[in-house]
This record gives sequence, structure tokens and C-alpha cells, in this order.
Amino acid sequence: MPHPVEKSMAVFRAASASKATAAPVPASVSDIDVLGSLAGWMDPRHTLLLRTLLDRTEDLRLGGSAAVMRGTHRILDDLRRDTRLKFAEFREKWEARLEAKALLPFLTRNQWIEEYKAPEGAVDSGVTGVALTGVVLTGKGGRKEARMLYLQTAHDMATDCARQWASLAGRLQAFQTSFAAEWHAIVVTADDDATRLLPVLEAALREAEFDAWKAMRLTLGDVAEEAFVRAAAKWETRVFPDSLALINGTLHPWVASGLAGNGFSGFMRALSVLAEKLSLAMLDHYERKWDLFLRGLPSVDASAQNAV
Repeated sequence: MPHPVEKSMAVFRAASASKATAAPVPASVSDIDVLGSLAGWMDPRHTLLLRTLLDRTEDLRLGGSAAVMRGTHRILDDLRRDTRLKFAEFREKWEARLEAKALLPFLTRNQWIEEYKAPEGAVDSGVTGVALTGVVLTGKGGRKEARMLYLQTAHDMATDCARQWASLAGRLQAFQTSFAAEWHAIVVTADDDATRLLPVLEAALREAEFDAWKAMRLTLGDVAEEAFVRAAAKWETRVFPDSLALINGTLHPWVASGLAGNGFSGFMRALSVLAEKLSLAMLDHYERKWDLFLRGLPSVDASAQNAV
């Protein structure tokens, strides 16, 4: 089934689309395929060491470490609280910056707003015989123009949003180094190769694991830009009664969720909720990972297993 993180990103992308398509369910794979995929994540140097340890170990075992596990839970719970606090502060800051009255001077100064010039003979369908008046965004709202509007109004917000996630990821990696050192000191015995197996496996996967989350984090800006452009584009037919109404309604898919009906506010909220959920999903992933490793391995006779 699709990963919950993929679902969250798909929901955000679909906010400005008329229809959302379901993510395909991947076909089932064999254990060999799973192991092959896992091997592709491993650092080659650690893979060689892991192979050597397996060849030299008759009894595959490793005791758990409940004390380190309790420490990881405490730190990850603290990071979850910090995540919620950081994104709450982020939303409070950007609500003020994206308020319609705050955006109006900037958009006016940069000539983004102009009086609507109705075609000759055009009338308001709601008021017979009265010419349609109001304001529109400058230009036709092509993709290039919509991207320029994004870069001038929402790009800094999206970058700041990704920065909150990056800050949490950096702290997590520092804690991981601490977890690993404490774990190794407790369980690894100099003359017992079996005690080194799980620590080496964790070390072999750690860098690729970090890179996978980093790659996902770096796509957040692209997701934000694409959603903004799709929502704002083709604005030449959207006429608003005044400049404040124009700012509120430009990002129409998020008007309902924005403060005081402001689509820019709604867009910011949607992006920040996505980034917050992904940050929490990252923390959940690492908690499950460390629980798995710190539970240890039961004693298994490797020679007996090979004989089966």
C-alpha cells in the first residue's frame, strides 16, 4: 500500500486539481526482492564488514537495551512537542505576513493589480445593462506569470516551512549519533562478533535513510510551487470587486481554510500542516526503527539454520 507520507503529499497536490487520481497499489514482492532493495540502501563499506561478521559468527544473537530505548522515546517525544510548537509559531508569523492588507502595498507597488477593462458591450450577468467593473491581476495568468507571482509572494514562506522540518531533522541526526554510541557501549563486546551485527546493520543503512528523508524534504518547495501555479493560473477571467477581494480570492482552492477567507493564508496553512505531518512521520519512523534494533536478537544457531 502507499506510504502515509505519499498520501499526504498527494492530498496537497490535489487541492488545486479538479480531480484526484488514486495512487496505484504496488504489486507484492518476494523476500529476495525486499532484501535486494534493502541491500541497495547499504553503505558498501559496512556491507563488507557485515558479510565478514556473518561468516565468522556461529550464534546470531544480541541482547536488547531497554535503558537506551527509554532514552530514545523520551527524546523523540520532546521532538514531537517541539515540532508542534515550531509549526504553530510558523503559522502565527506567516498569518500576519500574508494578510490581505499586508500584501496589498507590495502587489500595488509592483503593479500586479489593475482595473478591469470589460470588452465593449459586456455587461454583468447579475445586473442587466450594467457594465462589469472591478480589478484583476495584471496579465493573462499564464504559467510563467503565475510562477513569478509565487516567487514574489509565497516562495519565502515555503522555504521557511521546509526550514522548520530541516531544523528538526538536524537535531534528530545529532541524537541518533548519541543513541548509537550509547547502544554500542552497552552491547558490543570486543571478542564477540555476534554483538556487532545489529550495530553494523544500523550503521550501513543510516546514511541512505537520512538521504531519503532529505530528498523528500527538498521536494516540498516544488510541491508548493506547482500547487500555487495551478491554483492561480488563468486569472484573466477572474474579476474581483476590489483589491482586498482579489488578494483573498486569488488562491481560490484554499479560501475556505484561510483566515478571514484569505487564500494565501489557507495555502500557507495547508503547506505547513503537510510539513508538520511529514516531520512527525519522520519521527515515528525513527522511533519504530530504534525500537526494532534495541529489542535485540534472540539466540539463533547459524550452523543449524544453514543445515535446514
